[in-house]
Amino acid sequence: MTGYPEGLLARELEICYANVSLITDYDVGVLGVPPVTHEEVVRAFGRNNVHLRELLFSVIPALPAKRDCECATALANARFEVE
Repeated sequence: MTGYPEGLLARELEICYANVSLITDYDVGVLGVPPVTHEEVVRAFGRNNVHLRELLFSVIPALPAKRDCECATALANARFEVE
C-alpha cells in the first residue's frame, strides 16, 4: 500500500492528511528469510490494532477545532489554466 493517490487528493481538497501504516509482514524483500504464514500476519495485525487504537484515542482529542495549518489553504495561491 502507498499514500498515493490519497495524499495527493487530500492536498487538492485542502484536507489534512497523515498516513498510519500497520506493518504485518516483516520479511518482504529479505533474501534468505522464509515467508511468514497467514496466521503470523493476522497475529501481527491484531497486535498492531491495539497500538492503532491507542494512537487514535490520543491524537483525535488533541486535534484543534480551528485549522491554521498550511493544508487548510493549500490552493490559495494555485494557478489554474483553462484551455
